Parts: sequence; structure tokens; C-alpha cells
Amino acid sequence: MIGKRLMALGLTMLMIPTIFLAGCGTNNDKAKNNSKGNTEVSQKEDQEKKIKDKIIYALWSSPTGVFSPILTDTTYDDAVIALTYSSLLKFDKNLNLISDLAEEYEVSDDNLSITFKLRKDAKWHDGEKVTADDIAFTFTSIAHKDYAGSRYGDVEKIKGTKAYHEGKSEKIEGIQVIDENTIMIEFEEVYSPALNNIGTMGIIAKHVWEKVPVAEWKENKELLNNPVGSGPYKLIAFEPGQYAELERFDDYHGEKAKTKKFIFKVSNQETAQAELVNGTIDIADISTMKKRDIENLEKENLKVTAYPNSMFQYMGFNLRKEIFKDNNVRQAFMYAIDRKLMVDKLLEGNGSVVNTTILPSSWAYPDEKLLNTYNFSIDKAKELLKEAGWEDRDGDGIVENDNNEDFKVVLKYPTGNKTRELSAPIIQKSLKDIGVEVELESLEFGTLMDQVVGNHEFDLYLMGNNLGSDPDPKPYWHSTAASDKKGDYGWNISAFRNEEADKLMEEGLSTLDMNERKKIYEEFGILMNKELPWVYLYCQNIVKAYNPNLKNFNPVTFGNFLDVENWYIEE
Repeated sequence: MIGKRLMALGLTMLMIPTIFLAGCGTNNDKAKNNSKGNTEVSQKEDQEKKIKDKIIYALWSSPTGVFSPILTDTTYDDAVIALTYSSLLKFDKNLNLISDLAEEYEVSDDNLSITFKLRKDAKWHDGEKVTADDIAFTFTSIAHKDYAGSRYGDVEKIKGTKAYHEGKSEKIEGIQVIDENTIMIEFEEVYSPALNNIGTMGIIAKHVWEKVPVAEWKENKELLNNPVGSGPYKLIAFEPGQYAELERFDDYHGEKAKTKKFIFKVSNQETAQAELVNGTIDIADISTMKKRDIENLEKENLKVTAYPNSMFQYMGFNLRKEIFKDNNVRQAFMYAIDRKLMVDKLLEGNGSVVNTTILPSSWAYPDEKLLNTYNFSIDKAKELLKEAGWEDRDGDGIVENDNNEDFKVVLKYPTGNKTRELSAPIIQKSLKDIGVEVELESLEFGTLMDQVVGNHEFDLYLMGNNLGSDPDPKPYWHSTAASDKKGDYGWNISAFRNEEADKLMEEGLSTLDMNERKKIYEEFGILMNKELPWVYLYCQNIVKAYNPNLKNFNPVTFGNFLDVENWYIEE
């Protein structure tokens, strides 16, 4: 039974701005009745209408082929993963948690454990049954000392995880398989985003991955490129740089997908308008298009939808380098770049300036009155550089330090996002105006990831930070998430290490009091606004154009592929 305690816990874990969550537990009988009713209606509709056999979804950069929910590090791989893998719980269109692999769950009275009861009809794409052993294997693998992904922080609070991670124990005490269909997760202390982070994590197949040492997972392209998931679609073909083709999984535990095939096509933003009109793509993110072009698409009877983004754009500093360790330098960069002009001109107002590491739409974002907005000021930027010891001593337009070394750096940025690409030369010119010489280097996204995230070889870089519905910043900003070792992907990319920030992040995970969490994250946001490990740029609203005959397409923030099995195009 799902009691009041559980529903209250769900509310504290998943408070989303502007959306009231009526409760996060799943009422199984009600779910079954709703599912039955929806299925009957859907079957009747299918009998009356002819459905196109495929949907083509445009991606502006190619997936890298890391099709594992616990190893993925790009939104392009995430798109494929969203359709091919299942999790214990998933979001509905109102961002309430509902059943997926788990048909029900229960939280203990002390809020220290969650028991999940699995469906008995869930299968992997190869026909094997999904069991509690797969759930245990997934979470245990993330805690393995050789795990190379970014999800360790999500399982770190499970009882016994640290001992296992450090090799002091052969298993994780807090992961208990009760029987084939039941698993209990016990935590060392109250962990506020547990249902969100644990419940919605994609589950991997034990019988597939246990054959390979965890240390070799990230490099095993055979397994990564040919995922065995339990989602509504299975991957049948992947051509890097071109497409990923998925086919309906007929033994899916939920409602069978209405569309037989789903194709992610690597396309080009310059040709997107024509492709949408002629029907070679059915769905495309057109957030970077000019307003007049979007209006032209609507005149061609394409449909357009817009919603808040879960990603903001930024420029990261490599804090391992002496040149960026003085906060006066970092603040000078913020003052030198006219971010409001970027929003007004590049985005045509379709977005907002960001002043800290939290999404502006999040309940955790601090009151703007408490933040330094770093309004554009060349004079202030030059003043701060001078305080840091950088002046143009020889009159060549470039500032030098006391050792007469010019301030010259390289800004790396990925291709694929047109607006981000246009930001690079603007930043270059802005910094030149304060005496900093910036060389631009554009790279394919995968190459940039290897150089910047994997090998830490950069001065500055441009990227987007994609955040989840819970504002937990620990995976990106805690000192333990930083790495200086080449080949080790550390998601604290800039290597920001700050004891006060670490303390606040840990406190934010250890309380279920929503007001207390907000207070803690507000303090964290203010700290990050001062310390500036990044130049926070802007958050651009998502705008998508799609085939006018596409049905049940209702993407929302944190949910681009919600209910994807019900999408279809009428012919």
C-alpha cells in the first residue's frame, strides 16, 4: 500500500516550479484501469486511421554511440536511450512519478529505505526476463571502483556504497534482493532526491554486462553500440554521423508503440526548414531559428510548440590553470560579455540571462535581488583585470602580467548548435576589448568531450549544462566530481573545489524539508554567483516544429520523450 507518508515524501522530492504534484506514489488498481481505458480508445482509433510506419526525429549532432543510461554523457545519446531503456519509475506529462518497471513502491516510516515491487511481464530486448537482480546489478555497477560514468553521486547515499567503492566490502549492504520481483534500497541517511535519482535511472541487463569487466565498459563499442534495453523501442541500426534506427519492441511491458520505426536522423540546422516542409524529417528542435523562419514554417502548416529548457549555455574556465585562479579575472570575463545582448539579438528574446549554476525556472533558483547580475561593463572588467595584475604595459592592445606574459587563451566549442557557434566570435571580440586575446577552435562534439571532459586539455570551452528535475548540484560541482587524471571523465569539468560549496551540497541532500532545501540551494547559488567557475550565459527556451499529422506529441521540460510509445503520424 502507498500511504500518506510516501506521498508526502514524493512531494518533497519532486517539487517542480509552476506545477502542483498531487502525489508521487502509484495506485496500481487506478493505473491499471486508466491503462485499460486508454488502450481500448487507442485500439479503436488505430482501427479507424492509417498510421505512418515511421517517425523521423532530427538531431543536430550525431550520437557518439554510448547507448548506456549509466555511461551516457551527451544529450544526443540520451535521445536514443530514452526510447530503448526503462527505469523503475517514470514521469507522466505533469511530472508526477508513475509506474514503469516497478508496479509499486513503498518508503519506510523512517524515510531510510524504499522497497520496489517489479512487474512480472517486463522483458529485455533479447527476450530475457527483467528481474530484481538487474536492478541490483545496475546500482552496484555504478558504485564499482572502475566505473567511469557520472552517476556515482546518485547511489553514494545507499548504505554500504562507500565500503564497496573502496574495496572494503564485496557487496553493497543497502541493496537487498528480496525475491525475483522485489528489491529494497536502504540509505545511510535521509536522501531527498532518492525517488527521482534512483527511481528514474535507466536499468541495464546483468546477463549482458556482467561478462565484461567494469573498467572496460566505456571502451566496449560492441555493447555500447548495440544496446539491450527493455524500453518501447530497440535499436536495429546505427551509422555514426548519419542516423540511429529503432524498431518497435512488441514484448514491451507497457502499451506497444503505435509507430513501427523511430529514426534519429543527424541533420543540419541550415537545411531544417526545407526538410520539415518536404517531410524528410517530422520533428526538429528549431530553437535557434529566427522568428521569421519559424513563422514561415507555421505558414506551411507545420505545428510549433515551445517550453522552458532544462539546459543553459555557459563558458567554462579550466581552474587547474594559474591564469584563472584569481576570481577577479573570472569576474572580469563576466562583465566583459554582454549576455543580455546575446539574448536580445541571438535568441531574439527567446530566453533569459543566467547568473548562477541553477536553472532560472527551478524552485531552487535564488531571488535575483541576491545575485550580482554582472551587467555589461568594459570599464569594470578592465578594473578587475588590473587588480589581478593584468595591464597593457606595451600598448599592443593585449594585457600582460608582471612577467610580461600576454593574456592569450584558446576557446574550444562544439559544432552542431548554431546559436552557440555564433556566441564564440562574440565572446572573442568582447574579451579582445579588455585586452585578452582568444583563439577559437571548433570541434566535433565527441572530440570536444574527449579533450575537455576526458583529458582536461583546454583553457576555455563552450557547452550546455543539462539539468534534471531535482536541482541537486553535487554531480557537477562537488570536489569529488573533479578529476585531474587524463582519460578520467570528471563532470566537475572546470575542477572547482570549494569546501563551503561541498558542505552546502551535502546538506541539501540530507533534508526532506522543502523550505530548508530551498534555503540551502539559494545559499549555494549565491556562492556560485560570486565564485564563477563558469561564465553563465543564457537559457534558451526550447521550440520544436513537427509534422501537423503527428499525434500525442507533448514534450515538456525534463521530458522530451514522455509517452513516446503513443506518438503516431496519420497518413
